[in-house]
Amino acid sequence: MALGREPHLLVVVGSDSRGGAGIAREIETIACLDVRTCLAVSALTVQTQEDALEIQVTQPGLVTDQMRAALQANRVAGTKVGMLATAEIIVAAVAAVLREYRAHIDSPDPVLASTSGRALLEASAIPDHEVASDAALPCGHPMSLNWRFLPAQS
Repeated sequence: MALGREPHLLVVVGSDSRGGAGIAREIETIACLDVRTCLAVSALTVQTQEDALEIQVTQPGLVTDQMRAALQANRVAGTKVGMLATAEIIVAAVAAVLREYRAHIDSPDPVLASTSGRALLEASAIPDHEVASDAALPCGHPMSLNWRFLPAQS
C-alpha cells in the first residue's frame, strides 16, 4: 500500500529540543499505535529541563501550507493539536484549514506552558477570548481544559 494511502494522524505541534514533549513525543506515541504521522510545526523551542530558553513561532501562513500539504498528500484519519502558540495560528491557520477540508480536531491537547512554567500560548489565545473557544476551533470532542490553572502571563 502506498504511504499516502495509509491512515495518518495530522499533528499540529511545536518542538521540544530536550525531547520531552512536542514532535518527538507525538511521533513516538502515535507510532506505538501503528498509525502514521504527518506534521505541521507551529513553533521551535530551545528547552532544558529547567527552562524554555527561546521560542520561535512559525508564521501562520507556513502552518497553513504545512497542513494543506499533509492533507493533500495523505489520507488523514484524524487531527491532534498541541502547542499552537498564538491566536493567529489558531484562527488563521488551524481553524481555517480544518474548515476548508471539513475536518475537526479529534484530540485537543493544547499546550499552555512549558514544564518550567514559561507560557507557550499567548494570552490573547486563552478563553474568555473567542479565539480558543469551540466556535473558533472545530473539535470533534469538547475541550475540557482547566484554563484557570494557567500561570499568569505578562
